[in-house]
Amino acid sequence: MPGGFALGPASQTEWDAAPKGDFNVKVHFNQYGFRDDKDLHQSTEADWFAVGDSFTLGFGVDEDKRYSDLLEQKFQAAGRHTRVFNIGIPGNFIDYEHLVGYAQTNGARIGHLIVGVCMDNDLFDYHHGQSDWLNMAHQHPQRSLKDNARHWLKTHSALYITASFVLESSPRGRRLMEKIGVANDLVAMDAGFKNHLTDADLQSCRDELARLAAMSPDTVILIVPSRRIWLADRPTEESIHDRFVQLCRNAGLKVVDPKSTFDRDPDPLSYYFAHDPHWSPRGHAAAAQLLFEAIPPAPPQ
Repeated sequence: MPGGFALGPASQTEWDAAPKGDFNVKVHFNQYGFRDDKDLHQSTEADWFAVGDSFTLGFGVDEDKRYSDLLEQKFQAAGRHTRVFNIGIPGNFIDYEHLVGYAQTNGARIGHLIVGVCMDNDLFDYHHGQSDWLNMAHQHPQRSLKDNARHWLKTHSALYITASFVLESSPRGRRLMEKIGVANDLVAMDAGFKNHLTDADLQSCRDELARLAAMSPDTVILIVPSRRIWLADRPTEESIHDRFVQLCRNAGLKVVDPKSTFDRDPDPLSYYFAHDPHWSPRGHAAAAQLLFEAIPPAPPQ
């Protein structure tokens, strides 16, 4: 889109499936390019809007199992006639600002906003002032011959894709494909990741997030904890998580942080898919419950 942000393919339906078997879901984009069945022109000041990356979009889960849809269901069950519109598309905080503006130009009345903050990839130095999509357009990574061949096969060969799904569906086949470099072991990649975010980086993130939050009179920040907290260098990951959350709260932002809920669970990784870093339906359900508890009913008119 002009301005450097992205939308989904308008009025199209796709299937999103994971070769390792974590999910197989239908993804429909409306006429605006959002994964939502509601019309922006029908929104009111009482409604909420959720913006963010693939977690908010609901990567890997059915549309009605995302935290935004579950939150709306909780509102309705409590007698609160409030809807939750989902305008999430992967990007960074600058992209999300573009998405909010785009939704408003198409009739959205955004008086209440939820910003999903992915601790895996939303945090970096924002002093460059560019969207994720513009950054990617300016980057020209050098891919190996094997990576180029793999990319060509994924985009041209149905046989390659079918074989990938068949082989990766079994633990033995999955290990073989990971060993020869055809498939990625994302759990191992997360476990070996070293985070180097500085205090200056986190402050620039906080400042950009505050600008985004100011686009709505009422904004709640939903933190999406990195599963690396329970896989990798926990002291470093936990320190970055806690420092950023505190920076946001010190700036007056309303923050909902599921980390303590996940920590209390004997199996915190069950809130994520087994082979993919995104939230499972259980993660979305936990986030929806925390948001519902944090958002008070609107005062009577």
